[in-house]
Amino acid sequence: MKIFSFFSAIFFISFFSVNAQDFIVKNNDDVIRGTIKGTDYFSVYISANDEADVILLAKDVKNFFWNGNSYISKGFANKKNFEYRFVKVIETGTVNLYSFGGGTLVPVKKEKNVRFRPSVGIGTGTGGFGGMGMGGGISIGGGRNSAPEPPIGAPVVRYFIEKPGTGPLQEIPIKAITEEERKAEVRNILLQKLGDQPALKGKIEANTALNSKDVVEFVREYNEVKK
Repeated sequence: MKIFSFFSAIFFISFFSVNAQDFIVKNNDDVIRGTIKGTDYFSVYISANDEADVILLAKDVKNFFWNGNSYISKGFANKKNFEYRFVKVIETGTVNLYSFGGGTLVPVKKEKNVRFRPSVGIGTGTGGFGGMGMGGGISIGGGRNSAPEPPIGAPVVRYFIEKPGTGPLQEIPIKAITEEERKAEVRNILLQKLGDQPALKGKIEANTALNSKDVVEFVREYNEVKK
């Protein structure tokens, strides 16, 4: 019995070690496993198992799993162009919350003979983004990871909220315009998406900070109630 338990433990440790590995799911549902070395949110760079290093564009990928977080590809309308970007999954449920940018990711290296868009600066504008989802699928593990407020001078993190059936993906202007205008716009967006829960509506209206931590907690609480 002890021998059986020992080998069972070895099996489960091996199983979870394999499944905790980085991986990418392409649009054709092919899965690439290996070590993801970085992303600039437009591309992802992976050292695939038993294969050469690969750089994949967001338009060719459904989602990927890296360092305990999930990232999915989303389509954004940018003026006359339409482009795909990866967004980090912060919360999922009746309401989804994503982030784009920040200073915690390893920049992707530019390899020889590979055409690749280098890391880009992240703007703070609030307009010009229509939401159009790409590839539902996998959202493993990343829904409970929330980063602290970045220090002054750190790359800007942009947050996007999505409530399927109520309109497109919408940016929440955590860092934009004047402080009072920012709070008013953030409050209005949260009330539109979460205001059908009276208790939560009262908390949003009473909150005087409305920073990224508050937004994450409000969306999390809303999804818990809606389960």
